[in-house]
Amino acid sequence: MHDAFNVFLALDKVPYKIESIFACGQKLFTGTASGALYVYEVNEPIEDEEVKVDLKETKNFFKKPIEQLDIIKDIEVLISLSDGYVNIYDLQTFELQRQLTKTRGANIFAIDTNVEISEDNEGIPMIAVGVRKKLLVFTWRDTEFICTQELSIPDRIKTMVWVNGDKVCLGLTNEYVLIDVNSGVMTELFASHNTPGGASFAYMGMSIGAKANKPLVTKLPQGEILLVKDNMSIFTGLDGITTRKTGIDWTGTPEEIGCSYPYLIAILPKHVEVRNIVTQKLVQTFDLPQARLINQGKYLYVASISNVWRFIPLNFEKQIDQLVEQNEFDEALSLAKIEPTLLKDKDAKIRETRRLYAHYLFHQNKFDDAITIFQELDVDPKEVIALYPPSISGALHKPVQRPKVLKPSDEIVDDEINNDQEEKSSEDEIETENLEILEGKLLEEAVQTLIKFLTDRRHRISKILIQQTHKTNEPTPPASPSHRTNLVNGNLSGTLELAELVDTTLLKSYMVINDALVGPLLRVHNYCNVEEVEGLLLERKKYRELKDLYHGKGLHRKSLELLKKLGQSSEGLMKGTFQTGYYLQKLGPENFDLILEFATWVLQTNPDEGMEIFIGDHPEVDNLPRNKVLEYLEGFSYDLCIKYLEHIIYVLKDPTPDFHNKLIFKYLANVQKLESQKSESNSEEVGEEIEDTNKRLLKFLDESMHYKAEKILGRLRLDDFYEARAILLSRLGQHDQALNIYVHKLKNEKLAEEYCVKNYIETDDPTKNVFISLLKVYLRPSNGEKLMLEPAIRLLSRHGSFVSASDALNMLPLTTKVSELYQFVEKYIRENNKNRNMNMIIKNLLKADQRQVEEQLMFYRSRRVKIDEDKMCPQCTRRIGQSVFAVFPNGVVVHYHCKEKYSQSNDTSIL
Repeated sequence: MHDAFNVFLALDKVPYKIESIFACGQKLFTGTASGALYVYEVNEPIEDEEVKVDLKETKNFFKKPIEQLDIIKDIEVLISLSDGYVNIYDLQTFELQRQLTKTRGANIFAIDTNVEISEDNEGIPMIAVGVRKKLLVFTWRDTEFICTQELSIPDRIKTMVWVNGDKVCLGLTNEYVLIDVNSGVMTELFASHNTPGGASFAYMGMSIGAKANKPLVTKLPQGEILLVKDNMSIFTGLDGITTRKTGIDWTGTPEEIGCSYPYLIAILPKHVEVRNIVTQKLVQTFDLPQARLINQGKYLYVASISNVWRFIPLNFEKQIDQLVEQNEFDEALSLAKIEPTLLKDKDAKIRETRRLYAHYLFHQNKFDDAITIFQELDVDPKEVIALYPPSISGALHKPVQRPKVLKPSDEIVDDEINNDQEEKSSEDEIETENLEILEGKLLEEAVQTLIKFLTDRRHRISKILIQQTHKTNEPTPPASPSHRTNLVNGNLSGTLELAELVDTTLLKSYMVINDALVGPLLRVHNYCNVEEVEGLLLERKKYRELKDLYHGKGLHRKSLELLKKLGQSSEGLMKGTFQTGYYLQKLGPENFDLILEFATWVLQTNPDEGMEIFIGDHPEVDNLPRNKVLEYLEGFSYDLCIKYLEHIIYVLKDPTPDFHNKLIFKYLANVQKLESQKSESNSEEVGEEIEDTNKRLLKFLDESMHYKAEKILGRLRLDDFYEARAILLSRLGQHDQALNIYVHKLKNEKLAEEYCVKNYIETDDPTKNVFISLLKVYLRPSNGEKLMLEPAIRLLSRHGSFVSASDALNMLPLTTKVSELYQFVEKYIRENNKNRNMNMIIKNLLKADQRQVEEQLMFYRSRRVKIDEDKMCPQCTRRIGQSVFAVFPNGVVVHYHCKEKYSQSNDTSIL
């Protein structure tokens, strides 16, 4: 329980018997058993001062008791019930204005204003009066109350309250009803059951039964009504349906109930109870002897026969703080959610109370509930992380503590306050208390909820960083208070610092719960603190994750040094060169020097895996500076250079002439080197390797179109590489020299003929005919070689169709026998006949085609259409006349400007 009200004795042992009381503003009205009215002026106390009450006026109305008092401030009248009549008095002079004679026998009345809750009521005043088994309704019209309704009631009215402008809730002997004063329709709120000795009400599966006590009805805010039966109170709506699952179980049977929001005050036989309307919990009890009357509302009074007590509500902030000190957070929040006018900063108070509640739940090991509140409040992650042991919170850790109550005015609102002030404020907010230490399974459970919190914060911080780093010329409008985030103070450096804390703590949490989650976190973009995380990973020997950390932070040297150390060890999953090689493949040209530095030990250890650094199938590898890579590889071996050159030429299709030239030079150098080795060892394997290199060289010379042949020729030895020289001479168009090599150096007639077939171009110029060039090599040697008639005749026999007969015969020696030329002459004649016959066929086909075209032309020229005065256009239905017209293939004639529409609609074409 806590202190909701301070109670002061306003009137002490007055010399008369108090029958009724009413308070309005600074005035207190008491009606006596002798019919006198006492008017007091009340001075509101400051803090804990006594209430001062001064008697201002006394009026003797009747000799009968004044049973009930009320005021309608809007029309300045005082209403009283005495001697069975409702009387109306002037509020200033207390002169009787009118007695409602129709109310004779009245025992109760109710006014439909909200003066007991708010003094700003507007509307037409109405008075409901209970007279025996009738309900009379009086309405203010033309400066007086007129009886507008007279409704029959099944029983005598014991109590009644206006619940809105149309309905009155009546408490009868054994039931409660809602009656519409306009239509007279009554609705029973609860079914009554006749039982011996009284009635019972069924409510939520609970039976309430007792003798017939006085029914009590109290109107509550938010459209609720409180009904009382014996020691139970039930909450209903204006439609008569219960609004809450449970009611209030008073410690005794209430004799009177009042409402001073957010509290209910009930007079019980032994004491007065104060309860929270929202939570229904007992707040305070007072021992007020013989208390019997309540004036509810803003000015709350309780009276006995001779005493009147003033209930003054305590400052709501103090009440909330007191509840928080007692860990009564539900109660505190119910008070914090009251009308804003009763709190200086309602939202701030609710936020602060919930924050402290989250701390309390956390220390009660209700981690999920606590973290949920922290998330909803968007608290600084530092505050949550600091709740955990040093293994998680690090430097943020403090002894197990419990936050103390803060006033809303003490809350840090300025988002741009510096870190020193934040730390100082954080220290002031807490006070030490012995609480349970987190360890073992309890720690794991707590860390699970922390991961949930940090993951959510990480996502939000990422969005904030995107917004802060996005450059725009338009100023960003300030966020409204309801949308302001407490995550960051608005600057990029502060956000990055917070991101580092969140990611580092998240990694530590993974280490506690499931270290398999560490890798995925480090492989994506993160803000983990390298120094802090580095030690943790090394301690756990999580080298793969450490490598990912270094890579993500751009600390490639550290990562490569780690991989080299692990790779050179004889044990472990990361031994060998593969990890280093793969890492180097992903670095790209911006780290080229680093690649060369660490590629050395990989190439020295495993050349095949080392070469993947430069030829691997990755875009970063393809973009490396090829000249520098080649220069670097030349320091190792010919084989690596050749392998790299073949890769960039055959796979990457690099057309750079220097690379093509260099590959040829490497082939040549390799052959020379192998030949020297063969001369020393006479190894068959070396011979096979020479042959293989020669094949690759010749294939490349034949296929590549990007090398410089003249440069290569200058590097060839005159007494070697004849076939390569022939290909190079061919590339330079020097066919005579190339063929001379095939015939006289290589002595290979077949290669010479294949060369001619490959390089033959149909031409009438005999100097450009390669077959004639080969004949010259055979029949007209220039360097003292022998005349080679037989190869020449065989060439003419096989390829004579490509050589002019006159040119061939002029080159043959006169001693050549005609019989030796039979095959050549036969093939030549056959080829000429074939060409002549083919030409005749083509000629005749062209003539036939010409005749068809001429016939078609004659057909179209022979067509006629007749345009007379009656010829109509089928599209526009007008005469053709002398207008320009068009004719379709089916003979239809239309205006020229109608041809498109007609063609579209009839799917035809113009003639």
